[in-house]
Amino acid sequence: MTSVPLSRRPASAMRWPVLAGVALAVFLAGFLLPGYLEGGYLQSLLNNGLITGILALCVAFIMHQCGFVLFGIAAYYGLAAYACAILVNSFGFSAMAAAAVALLVTLAAAFLVGAIVIRVKPLAFMMICLSLAELMRHLVALPSLRKTTGGSDGLLFMPEGRVFGIDAMDLLDTGQVWPLIWTATWVIAGLFLIVATSHLGVRLRAIKENEERMRFSGFDTYWPRVFAFAGVGLAAGVAGVIQALASGFASPEMFSIITSTNALLAAITGGVSSVVGPVMGGVIYTWAISEFGALGYSQLFTGIAVILVMLLIPKGILHPLRLLRRKGGRA
Repeated sequence: MTSVPLSRRPASAMRWPVLAGVALAVFLAGFLLPGYLEGGYLQSLLNNGLITGILALCVAFIMHQCGFVLFGIAAYYGLAAYACAILVNSFGFSAMAAAAVALLVTLAAAFLVGAIVIRVKPLAFMMICLSLAELMRHLVALPSLRKTTGGSDGLLFMPEGRVFGIDAMDLLDTGQVWPLIWTATWVIAGLFLIVATSHLGVRLRAIKENEERMRFSGFDTYWPRVFAFAGVGLAAGVAGVIQALASGFASPEMFSIITSTNALLAAITGGVSSVVGPVMGGVIYTWAISEFGALGYSQLFTGIAVILVMLLIPKGILHPLRLLRRKGGRA
């Protein structure tokens, strides 16, 4: 049997090892980044950007794979944060135990909600998810629950113990929590990429294109989307737990429409068809809001920037780079 010459092997087969090597190098180099950032402001901005990037990744995944606009991702982000804080304050859980139980609670909630909303029309799906987040925001702010949730002021908590080898109190430092945020972003992006390229991802996209044909062909069109929704809720919960541990605080604003809107706009900015784009979109969007806010016209400039992005690069900031790479490959 003759071997296939290297020049005739599929370009994708030759490219994957290179991409894997580059990804590993970037991942390892990322842990050194805090040493090159001057001051805690830039580090805090980058931390918040990646948190928004994780939420944007959740929105982008469910949009690209299932065709749903998840305008209410804040529900699972805030739920995980509050569950973690309440478990520490009211039940004396350690930081790691509280984080683990909070994520289980968030996963169960996302699964139950997904089992209901997956059956409805896309517009109803969007409105129910948004309404649920707003309902939870008002629920935790109720005066009658102030002893447990902190009411409208939010809930302070001081976790003890260690989280993946990092002392819980050290997580309040922007530089110390960076490895946790950086690793979580890569793990979530990697898992989403694995699912997107797996048989489940192919089935989800086929259901999105023609659900009726898939059902008539004998495929289950319900449970795959429920599991995808639950996974997205869990990923958003990871962002919520990390944010809560990094600040020692859970706020009703974590459930707000602003949180969900920022995630959606960051996903659109980066592009929903990849795992890199939404994360980059989260960082860029967070930085842009900060810069626009410093000028005193945050909402005005943010609105103009979003309109320009949607008009000029509707497929996200990575799309022009993909076109250049394809042209370079043909050349």
